[in-house]
Amino acid sequence: MTQTHIAINGFFWDKPTVGVGQYLHGLVAALAALPDLTLTLYIPADATPLPVPAGVTLTKLRSPFAGRSTNMQKVVFEQLSVPAAARLDKADLIHVPYFAPPLSSRVPVVTTIPDLIPLTRSAYRGSLKIRAYTALVRRAAQHSVRLITISQAVAQQVTTILGRPSSSIDVTYLAADPMYKPTDVPDALRAAAEIPAQYVYYVGGYDERKNIPTLLRAYAALPEALRTQYPLVLAGKAAGTNPLLFPDIDSLITQLGIGSTVRRIDVPRADNPALYSGATCFVYPSCDEGFGLPPLEAMACGTAVIAARAASIPEVVGDAAHMVDPFDVAGWTAALHALLTDNDLRNQLQRAGTERAGQFTYGQTAAATRAVYLRALGREGDA
Repeated sequence: MTQTHIAINGFFWDKPTVGVGQYLHGLVAALAALPDLTLTLYIPADATPLPVPAGVTLTKLRSPFAGRSTNMQKVVFEQLSVPAAARLDKADLIHVPYFAPPLSSRVPVVTTIPDLIPLTRSAYRGSLKIRAYTALVRRAAQHSVRLITISQAVAQQVTTILGRPSSSIDVTYLAADPMYKPTDVPDALRAAAEIPAQYVYYVGGYDERKNIPTLLRAYAALPEALRTQYPLVLAGKAAGTNPLLFPDIDSLITQLGIGSTVRRIDVPRADNPALYSGATCFVYPSCDEGFGLPPLEAMACGTAVIAARAASIPEVVGDAAHMVDPFDVAGWTAALHALLTDNDLRNQLQRAGTERAGQFTYGQTAAATRAVYLRALGREGDA
């Protein structure tokens, strides 16, 4: 059996709660189970050395910018350290699992592009430094032998915006972590977070594309008695203060007069399966996603889902969620009312969602990714 040595950029290995970190952990664990791959995971020397699956080599790469400039340390790691280390280790291929490929590498590169949001949404373009970095990786992506996207929606954007032919792009879907399965809400968690017996649940980001104001306006239009019976629980918090990027959710809640039936909570990721499971329904109004894991996680926990008909989300939920146009406030209100008052509809979506979530596994993701590696190396016959 021919062994293929894959060098993996593990910059996000010590960040398992963010999207790229979740993808990296799920993918590496599943790739490690494949007998014909040798994996080396590179991380910055000062990163937290989280455990790696058996058979994976963890290598720390030092940077002269460590402790001095986080941005420069990241750029040097991506552009110089990983390509150099992969060459010294005689790797066959480098896999960069996020939109940051090296501009030059003597080892062939495969790059995963989770989304192109910094290129498609003005609120995310950031400072001059961020725009310069985006321009660098956009140019560097042209030198990747193949590109992976995590949805067909992003694949189409890569073709349109980056100009890469569709023949050079492969789609590998993500999956919910095995931790997401039906479970009871512990009494201690319910008491500590003041979780009601029945509730509408949202967890995710609070940036502009997540479209939380539409959800709040739709929820405010429900009859007060229904809102009292089913409070809206919003987990998480904004990751910044820029008003263009992070709408003032608390002010809108006050303006709409729904403060008494909205709970804002911040809980560890480990508690999320219980919060999904205990919800009457899960809502996901995001208007732009590279994939959209939360609806799939909710489905894996046996919870009925209402999701936006936008970007990649229809690919993820299929026919197993109640879908609404992202900015249709009246449509969201009607969907909420339907799921909260129609037990048969809710039960139907719960069953469909559980079945749908089971169709996505990291075993499938790893097998599809291995096929990309072999295609990039011209070894399709080894598949």
